[in-house]
Amino acid sequence: MFNSSFSSGNLSYSERLKRINYFIIFLILVLFSFGLLALYSVAEGNFNSWPKNHLYRFLVGLLLIFFLCMIDLKLIFKIAYPIFFLNILALALIPLIGTETFGATRWIKIGGISLQPSEFVKYTLILALAKYYHSIQDTNINSLTKILIPAVFVIVPTVIVFIQPDLGTAIVIALGSLSIFWAAGLSYRYFISGGLIGLLSIPIAWQFLREYQKERVFTFFNPERDPLGNGYHILQSKIALGSGGFFGKGYLDGTQSHLNFLPEMHNDFIFTMFGEEFGFLGSIFLIVIYLSIILLSLRMAIGSKSLFSKYLSIGVTFVFSLYVLINISMVMGLIPVVGVPLPFLSYGGSSTLAIMGGFGLLMNCYIHQRTNLEKGDLF
Repeated sequence: MFNSSFSSGNLSYSERLKRINYFIIFLILVLFSFGLLALYSVAEGNFNSWPKNHLYRFLVGLLLIFFLCMIDLKLIFKIAYPIFFLNILALALIPLIGTETFGATRWIKIGGISLQPSEFVKYTLILALAKYYHSIQDTNINSLTKILIPAVFVIVPTVIVFIQPDLGTAIVIALGSLSIFWAAGLSYRYFISGGLIGLLSIPIAWQFLREYQKERVFTFFNPERDPLGNGYHILQSKIALGSGGFFGKGYLDGTQSHLNFLPEMHNDFIFTMFGEEFGFLGSIFLIVIYLSIILLSLRMAIGSKSLFSKYLSIGVTFVFSLYVLINISMVMGLIPVVGVPLPFLSYGGSSTLAIMGGFGLLMNCYIHQRTNLEKGDLF
């Protein structure tokens, strides 16, 4: 689908710093500032709880972006598979060495720091798929033998994360990979066939869902069936969003949130709290910033000359878009609650680092738009 012929010399560190798209960095800082304000409101004016930790994690994430910008793109291309396989190994080891929180085992403690490997596999999978399709660019990518390897790449982490259980993350992993398949030029017949297989597999997948996951689906179709139980979250979320009106109730003056009617305000439902205090106008402004980042990222991706850079950039942008779309749709009651955070606003260490690491990779591809890459080996 894309032309891959290009070349350029090596870039110095100062040249790489100059080529960073600082406008996207600025937009990320704006989103983070709104997140910090929202968490400060959720914490009832206590900066030393969620806001302080959110600030520290964001600063580490910024360092990660600039660190990834300084790495040679050829090195990232070379280690794409090892990073992905190490991430899969971490996922596989979670049942043995992982820690359980709220009934799910998803975290691994390293030096006293808890990390969630499933957050990072969204991006390491994109790395592996981008390298794979870059490496087979002159072959028939629609042959069954060429589809088998990337299919295994996607299925393995998706199944492992689904079993943890983490349905929301499993969905993002699976859907995020579709962007690479599309960018690589995979025949539409595979997308249609995959969609039909997915629909036919729903009754089978339903049997493997946990009881609370099934209840979330029932609640999506009829939240009023259990208004004080499973339907409580989404009903309160809708009430909070609606009560904000056009201009909002004012910063620190949200009644639904400050009277503890709204659950998970610091995490999955932070957009609802933001909407109550800043209203429709503030919510639209927030969405415009997200859309601006997505469109600018796509523009950067299209400008990449190497297939690897193009695929990687498109994949990172698409995964980020899924985060935003799923979270906002979820808290508005448009889709079932699946537990996906809102980038730069929701409280969460692993998700913040993973998302910012993704933007570091995106920025690296932008900096090295004209770097020449060979096809490389499959493994």
